[in-house]
Amino acid sequence: MRLQTVRRHVEVNAPLEAVLSLTLDAERYPEFAPSIQATELLWHDQQNRKYLIRYTSTIPVINKTAVSEQEVEYDLAKTEFHFRETKGTFGRFEGYRKLHDLGANRSAIESEVRYSFGGNKLMAQLVNKATQGIVQSNLEHIQEGIRHMAEKGRAEPLTTVLQKLNVTAQMLVAQGLTADLLGRYGIAQV
Repeated sequence: MRLQTVRRHVEVNAPLEAVLSLTLDAERYPEFAPSIQATELLWHDQQNRKYLIRYTSTIPVINKTAVSEQEVEYDLAKTEFHFRETKGTFGRFEGYRKLHDLGANRSAIESEVRYSFGGNKLMAQLVNKATQGIVQSNLEHIQEGIRHMAEKGRAEPLTTVLQKLNVTAQMLVAQGLTADLLGRYGIAQV
């Protein structure tokens, strides 16, 4: 089954560290993504830079609750997040979110989601097409929510979010963050 793809790019009038803080803090997504009712961090493997999040969402067209568990692999030096559904509604659901520093306290969020449903081929094609608008809407809500929260100064300090995830400065250095980047993010150097 061919994967459906949804892409979106949005520019943010806020520094990269604010956007990074909000992107990492998936437990806040219900604050600004209307279809997401709840998120729960199930586990976090700091050494391998992966965590598993359970999303409970509403599918508005059919007014149904869906639960999806997504493994997120992150690279904070590159400000990239790659995700894939490990348990849930889709046959395949994967993609990425990349953050870019545009300078002068501006940044950008580039996202791509690829998905398909398994099962009967004809039924999967119909469901995939009908779902595209929902996937696009969710992607927009997450990006616009992060943009809005960052521009309004409602991002927690990046150090606070990293502490919640038990990510230490030593781990960040091992991941390739430079002394300049650590300083920019407000993280005490090791």
